[in-house]
Order: sequence, then C-alpha cells, then structure tokens
Amino acid sequence: MKVVAQTAALQEALNLAGSIVAARSPKPVLQCVKLVAKGKILTLLATDLETSVRCQVTAVQIEQEGEALLPADRLNGIVRESTDEETLTIETEKEAVHVRGAGSHFKIYGYDPGEYPEVADFTAEPDFQVDAGVLTVMINRTLFATAKAHSHYAISGVQWEATGKKLQLVATDGHRLAQAKGPLMGKAAADVRAIVPGKLMSLIQRAAADSEGGLDVKVGENQVLIRTPRAVLVSALVQGTFPKYADVIPKDVAFTAAVNTSQFEHRVRQAALLTNEESKGIRLTFKGQELTLASRAPESGEAEVTCPIQYDGDEVSIGFNPGFLVDALKVIDTEEIHLGMNASNKPAVLKAGNDFLYVLMPVDLS
Repeated sequence: MKVVAQTAALQEALNLAGSIVAARSPKPVLQCVKLVAKGKILTLLATDLETSVRCQVTAVQIEQEGEALLPADRLNGIVRESTDEETLTIETEKEAVHVRGAGSHFKIYGYDPGEYPEVADFTAEPDFQVDAGVLTVMINRTLFATAKAHSHYAISGVQWEATGKKLQLVATDGHRLAQAKGPLMGKAAADVRAIVPGKLMSLIQRAAADSEGGLDVKVGENQVLIRTPRAVLVSALVQGTFPKYADVIPKDVAFTAAVNTSQFEHRVRQAALLTNEESKGIRLTFKGQELTLASRAPESGEAEVTCPIQYDGDEVSIGFNPGFLVDALKVIDTEEIHLGMNASNKPAVLKAGNDFLYVLMPVDLS
C-alpha cells in the first residue's frame, strides 16, 4: 500500500475513528486503526466490538492499493504533530509502515490487517433520513439525561422513535426525563423504536458536526447504522425495555410560569453557589410576577435571588436539583420557557417551544 493523503483530512478522520479505539485491551488489534486503500479512497476502520466506524478520506492519491493495521495512538500522534506538512505519504514495507512528510520520517511496526474484526458497512436502503443539524440539536437536548449507572442498563441509552415524518428522542435516568422532537426528511419507510447507546450518540455528534444535508439511518434487530457523507457509524442496540415514559409526563398542570431562559439559568447558577453535598437543592417560590430562588448550606451560608416571571397562580414553592435545571436550560435556544407544576411533591414539566419537554422530579428541602 502506498498513499499520499492531505494531512488535515487524515487528521479529521483519525479524530473520529480514534475516539472509539480502546485505550487498553487484551487484544492489541483493538487498539489499532485499519487503513484500506482502494480505488480513489482511503478508508479508516475502528471498532471496540460494540461500536464501529468507517471514515473515508477522499483528499488522497492512491499510488498502490492495500491495507495496514497500526496502533491508533501512534498514528494519531504522528499526524497531529505534522500539521505543518501539507501531505503525508503512508507506505507499507513487510511488517512495518513508513509515514513520511517533507521533513519527517516515521517507521511504525503494525499488525496483520487480516486479524482485524469485520466492520459492517451501510449498503441497504435506510429506514429514514434526518437533517444532520436537526439530529445534532435533538441529541444535545436528550443525551445528558441518560442514566450513567450500569445497573440501569435499559435507560443508559436514548429511545429513538420514528413514525411518519417525525422523529422523537427520549432519555431518562429515573429522576428526570428529556424529550426532543424533530422532522424527518421525507416519510420513514417503517416505524422505528430502538434504544441507541450514549456512546454512539456522542459519535454522531462528532461525525455530524461539519456535515450538511441528511444522515441515513438503518435499524436492525440488534444494531443501528448511521451514514454521513464521509462516515458510517455502527453500534449494537441497548437491550431491554425502555420505561413507559408517557406515564410520568403530567397531562395537566395547575400552575404555569413563563420566564426568560438566559435570566432563569443565570439565577439558578447563582442560587446553586451556596449548596453542598448535604443540601443539593434550591427552593423556587412563585408569587405574583416574581420568582424567588433560595438555597442554604450548613457552615457556608444562604443565598436568595429573584427573577421576573409571568405568573397568575397561587403562591407555590418547590425544590429542585439546580444541576438538573441547568443541564436543560443550557441546551434550550428559545428566548422563553414555560414551567408547569401541580404541587411541591409532584413532577414539574419544563417546555421550550413545541419540540422540547423536560420532566423533573422535585427534591425535599424540609
């Protein structure tokens, strides 16, 4: 194999492929990235056996087709430190691979490419197509609410539901629930319901960051495939039954307050300054056209800040984990949010426009 690749394009592909390579593994090949030079394209393959990626580099000249299997950290380091080189030449010689720039030469010992696990490709028709920007926003609005504990395996991912021309993502960790909606590009070929792992969601964010147009999605019985203009992402689905989340979304609320998003986030952050491990919550009191946010931490002190609101209900107080509030507020791009409540011990629902809903369990501050 011998290829001459544009350094910047090679670095971009390595950043994506390298993000899933295992830092430690009893199988050395899983710490590698596989290079396949064929036709006019250099393809980089990486897998940890659950998640896989195929990245295409088209800014390349293939002088000799072939394959190579190299430690990902070594190759990534060389390319990263060669940004002053416009192109890099990668050439195999028996068990070694030479990487040459205008003023540099590296010899890396690799492995037999035949030892690398098979990485699936996206060759079938997609179940649906979604705009890259739309999906990125939806992931931002849900991924943070997934469960991080392994004991909650079924809710460690995000539930995807595609029906007709709509896509819905739902995530929950048992204390809060985030729901985001968005349009599909055309009608889904079939209804889809699957739990997609958080790791793949993060990978989609990286792959779609600079993508324009649509992403193709195919969901099988045990895996999901995503195709971007330059990459194919593959992952096993999360097995298990996702909670019946519709049951925890309040159907009606007794009190609703409208508040400026950025101002509310600022006040929540201020009130959170005097909380600690023992008193993680802040108290929100809605009265008239003013919201008072208060916190207290033993041996530290107290905080009280106010924020103007639009509110016509009775006075009500409710406690929340401020971190959970900020997580939602920082991914909202609407100027105003609406917070609906029924009682101090009942779940509250935060809405931003028609496409984002966030259910939050209260905390007891008595």
